[in-house]
Amino acid sequence: MPVGDFSLKLGRGAESVRPKRTVVRAHKLPVPLLRQTFSAFRASRGASELIAQIPSLGELSRWNEVASFRVCGKSGTALYLDLWDCDHFDGFTDIPRSAKDCRAWFSEKGFSTWGSAETATGRVNCFFRAPSTGTYQCNAQLESYPSSSGSRVECLIDNFSFGSLPFTGLINQPHVSNLTAGYHHFRIRQQSGGFFFHNLTVYRVV
Repeated sequence: MPVGDFSLKLGRGAESVRPKRTVVRAHKLPVPLLRQTFSAFRASRGASELIAQIPSLGELSRWNEVASFRVCGKSGTALYLDLWDCDHFDGFTDIPRSAKDCRAWFSEKGFSTWGSAETATGRVNCFFRAPSTGTYQCNAQLESYPSSSGSRVECLIDNFSFGSLPFTGLINQPHVSNLTAGYHHFRIRQQSGGFFFHNLTVYRVV
């Protein structure tokens, strides 16, 4: 039984609303191949400076996968994939579809008709174990939605921020860190625009 001052009332719908949703065909993306991730790293601004500091970063054979995070599963030393304020829109990104397509959606504007507060509060937390002290590369695969619009997130390793990351469409964005052996968090914080989290892959560079 309810407590407090709640009392039953007779409700009345103000109007009949026709569905306005467009069911978008989902697409499941494979985890990026190592060569694709390496190419994305080499194409990123600042890569040459990092290679000058850590020459092994410039050698594909020195990259070894340690952990992988996806909505539909984890591998390697991946422990926890935590998602906050992701959105489940029936027929588009509901829970069964998110699991099937291995992705999670974080909306922002355009859904107030359905009661959305239109906030950019999505969070992703990937908790993994670094087997040894050394250089690691965390590759985040994200996709703005709609794909033609821009989105912006902040990525962090533990409490170190890589800064604001703007992107349009699908991206593979590497993040290089020196980590101690043990447990670490890679975090993604939504700043503006809607986006899909596809996966995060962690590499040890030896």
